[in-house]
Amino acid sequence: MSRPSSQGIWPKAARRVDSQGELYIRPAGLGYVFGALLFLTGLEAVNELFGVGGPSTIYQTWFHDLIIGAAAVLILARAAYEPTTRTAWLAFGLAMAFWSVGSISWSLVYSGSPHAPYPTFADVLWLLWYPLMAVGITLLIRVHLPRFELHRWMDGLAVTLLVLAAGFALIIQPVAERAMQPTLATVVDFSYPVLDVLLMGALLGVYGLLGWRPDRMWTLIGVGVLATTIGDAAFAIQEARGVADGGRYDFVWTLGALCIAGAAWVTGAGAGDDRAVVTGLRAVILLLVAQAIAAGIQIYAIFGELARSERVVTLAVLVVTSVQIFLNRPRPDASTPPQTVPEEQEREGDPVHAAPGDEHGVEHGAEHGVEHGERDGPAAGSLATGDETREAELT
Repeated sequence: MSRPSSQGIWPKAARRVDSQGELYIRPAGLGYVFGALLFLTGLEAVNELFGVGGPSTIYQTWFHDLIIGAAAVLILARAAYEPTTRTAWLAFGLAMAFWSVGSISWSLVYSGSPHAPYPTFADVLWLLWYPLMAVGITLLIRVHLPRFELHRWMDGLAVTLLVLAAGFALIIQPVAERAMQPTLATVVDFSYPVLDVLLMGALLGVYGLLGWRPDRMWTLIGVGVLATTIGDAAFAIQEARGVADGGRYDFVWTLGALCIAGAAWVTGAGAGDDRAVVTGLRAVILLLVAQAIAAGIQIYAIFGELARSERVVTLAVLVVTSVQIFLNRPRPDASTPPQTVPEEQEREGDPVHAAPGDEHGVEHGAEHGVEHGERDGPAAGSLATGDETREAELT
């Protein structure tokens, strides 16, 4: 019997989740809260994209900070709700709390300032979001997949490396080419897209661990991380050019925070076993695609310029996928030993009437032996003894 203190601040909260931390139910009225936050996010998006709805300060400062703060509170409340995945959601909640504090602090100090410095103290709080998110993802996947499976981890590693190669080309390289800032600003500017690519690659690796069947919770986490990656990449390129205008797409970060908060309270118990065996072409299609992309990048490097880091990463993809194909190769089933013909039967040249467990074949063999007078062994001896006994009684 579990102690009351392990069930969160709501009574019998532990009974509201399955063994993987998936919620059966959630508190009443929570859907209205998310509906209101989503409505405010929509208003912010309309204002920033089309300039409709009044002064932009209301949306970019008040709405934006309010929604991110509410997302942090919702995720921390999820950590208090039940113990199975408490530490994972606590890490997510702290990540969102640092993000919220950084946003509110920056708004209080620099809002309305035409020449706000970069980087600021808020960047320290925003950068703490990444390691805490990584910790939360690691703890959450350990609950869902407590057993270590090498081939799935190799799938995840291959995808992570492939995303890194693409991220270097599409995000990090443009930032490097347009960097026109002091050293510290350039380092901070690089930190966001690099950490975004690493986190996105790790998350896609988790999808590989789940057999490419993520449930709604993991899908919402992925959408949230992708939204922040898009926002950070756009801001980093603009900041490197010296023309940053994050106010045009603040709603992308807001939407990302709301998606992660929604993932905390999604209900999806009984979705099935994530460790289902994957066979056939589906087991190696990801590896073949990864190898094709990596090989294409290497071929491109022969005719065009390519950064050394991308060459190294794509070579690593080729090595990992080759090892993974070796691990996924078909193997004989050792649990079913091969059937052998009995030695006596093989010596006499008699046909095998039935496989083990085939009662029809056994009966047929028994009848065959009786008709031709070929019984031998203990059974035949016992039958013979029984016939002699009956004859003696009659005499």
